[in-house]
Parts: sequence; C-alpha cells; structure tokens
Amino acid sequence: MDERTRNAMIDQYRNGPSELRRAWNAVPDEARHWKPATDAWSAHQIIIHCADSETAAATRIRMVVAEPKPTIIGYEQDAWAARFEYDLLPIDLAFATISAVRRLTTSVILRFTSENWESSGTHSESGSYSAGDWLRIYSAHLHDHAEQIRANVASWRST
Repeated sequence: MDERTRNAMIDQYRNGPSELRRAWNAVPDEARHWKPATDAWSAHQIIIHCADSETAAATRIRMVVAEPKPTIIGYEQDAWAARFEYDLLPIDLAFATISAVRRLTTSVILRFTSENWESSGTHSESGSYSAGDWLRIYSAHLHDHAEQIRANVASWRST
C-alpha cells in the first residue's frame, strides 16, 4: 500500500466515529431496536457491536506491530451480541468507547514507520494478516455499519 492510500485510509479511520454517530442520530427513537429480520441486528445492537469491535481492533493492531508473528484470534460476533445482551447495553458508553479507542489508536498508527506497516501475523480465521490488512478492514468498518444502520431505517420506513 502506498503512503497516499494509507493516509487516506487513516483519515477515513479517524472519521469513522462521526459517520457512525450521524447514522445513529438519524434513526427515529421507535426504530432503534427494530430489526429488519430475526437474524439481523438492530441499530442499537450495531452500535454496541462497534464498541466491542473497536476494543478488539485496537488490540489486534498493537499485536501485529509489536509482537513477532502473532496469532490474531477471531470471535463469533453473533454469539457476543446474544451472550452480552447488546439490546440492554448503554449506547452512550458504547459511543464513548468507540471515540476514545479510535482517538488513541489513531495516535498510535500515525507514529508507525513503513516497516511497522509491513508487520504481519496470522488470523485464526483468514490466514495471513498484516497491518495493512488491518487498516483496510477497520478504516471502512464504522462506515460500513453506518450504511447498515441507514439501510435498517429505510427498511423500517417501508414497513
């Protein structure tokens, strides 16, 4: 990945929390716990997932860069949503977590050298996993979930 592309992805990563917040703020109160299907997540659950995902992501990038050939462990996100009762967890704390973890991790990755960006390990589900792979995934992650929330709202409005 060239430096220009990487910097654009870092900017996207940094702006993810505000994009997610904009999507959430557009959800009518009565639609926040609505699911488009029984096996889908509500907007509320999506936000809580993002908070959990941010904490996992922050650890992953640190492991990839600081440890020699680490193994990055995947997790079953639907099991987490059920086990930790995402519907009952507080949104304000989820947003605080997302924002704080993103700000700190942005500070960390802005200090990376080109060599750091070449660091890699192995993901338990997908195989080879580099710092660049991490950036590609997480620069888009909150934006993708913001779109998922918008799609939920559109579906809710059409029912």
